[in-house]
Amino acid sequence: MNAHYTKTECDRCGTCCFKGGPALHFVDLALLRNNRLNLEQLITIRKGEPVFSLAAENLEPAKSEIIKLKGKGNEWTCLFYESKKANCAIYHHRPLECSLLKCWDPADLENVAGKNLLSRYDIITPNDPIVPFLKNQDEKCCLANLSQCLSSLNRVESRQQALIDLTGLVNNDLAIRSQACEKFDLTLDLELFFFGRPLFKILNQFNIRMYIVNGTCRLSY
Repeated sequence: MNAHYTKTECDRCGTCCFKGGPALHFVDLALLRNNRLNLEQLITIRKGEPVFSLAAENLEPAKSEIIKLKGKGNEWTCLFYESKKANCAIYHHRPLECSLLKCWDPADLENVAGKNLLSRYDIITPNDPIVPFLKNQDEKCCLANLSQCLSSLNRVESRQQALIDLTGLVNNDLAIRSQACEKFDLTLDLELFFFGRPLFKILNQFNIRMYIVNGTCRLSY
């Protein structure tokens, strides 16, 4: 490649799509209202959940709730990226962030990052019968102090209490989502939209493991 080459347009390399689906903004609500997207294609990142931001190389707590397009299976690659064709399956109806993304000039994307983001409560109606379960999760499995708990694990004097606190959150999270899944017969895809990733799976990336004792979840680090 010419050393003086300056990229000015997308060459469909797929790198941005491999890094994961975009966060949805309020303007993207039209894609859901018009059935261009459905709930099964989305995943919720809860406030306080560790995520990578545009600028950060390390995990940081999400400053607000984030609704994203899901990845493929266990991969981060955007659900709608067609690797064999190097195409986006919803290109003409793609979310805001995708329309603004220019890997050679991120300024437009940076200007909207973290602003006017959609939440679950923007998407579902206030009288939806699942709303009380979501609010119960927000109350009993709040992730606001998750970062602090994770930091406490690295100090011997505070590790035991941190594990106790995290164990309580994990059990609350599992109980609430289990009750909702049974009541509403939720698929895994819908569970990931309504409740996000189970907390114990989030903790796995920090070498925290869950095991069951007499029907109750315990954690080890």
